[in-house]
Amino acid sequence: MKAVSKISKTVLFSAILASLMLAGSAFAQQAIRYPGSTTPNNDFCNGGIGCPDWGESVGISESASIVPVVVTWSVRYFVNVTDIYYVGLDVNGTGCLTGFYGPENLDDISTNPPGHFLTNTFQFVIEPTDGVLQTGTNKFELCGGGNNSGDEITFAVNTLSVVKN
Repeated sequence: MKAVSKISKTVLFSAILASLMLAGSAFAQQAIRYPGSTTPNNDFCNGGIGCPDWGESVGISESASIVPVVVTWSVRYFVNVTDIYYVGLDVNGTGCLTGFYGPENLDDISTNPPGHFLTNTFQFVIEPTDGVLQTGTNKFELCGGGNNSGDEITFAVNTLSVVKN
């Protein structure tokens, strides 16, 4: 009787451990903080079309049953040349999309006097029905730029994260 009881406890413990591991993977995430300032110069994308990638990316792994993903970007920024600055997301190298997964531009308020930083947080929601998520590793890269050539904006400390929804 004790042997059966010991086996049952082992099976139960294994089942609980497996469940916890699966639950943990459902909440898998990646977060990155970029501590320095960067100035993407002349990143031109008129009307939010053809914007270049900014080189800041996060990734997450999807299982066979793909679930929605939320990418969050928080930034302190300084507008060097006043204009509209588009922000988008490039998912798995499919190209920059602004205004599709979430908000499309930073506030285009002139930041005078110099050194006055603004803050903004974007949340991009990528659904399985969007057709860009895939089983395995998925890469989400920030992209964007100014509406006119010669635009310039400086990003201070910013964070980028991705979580399964």
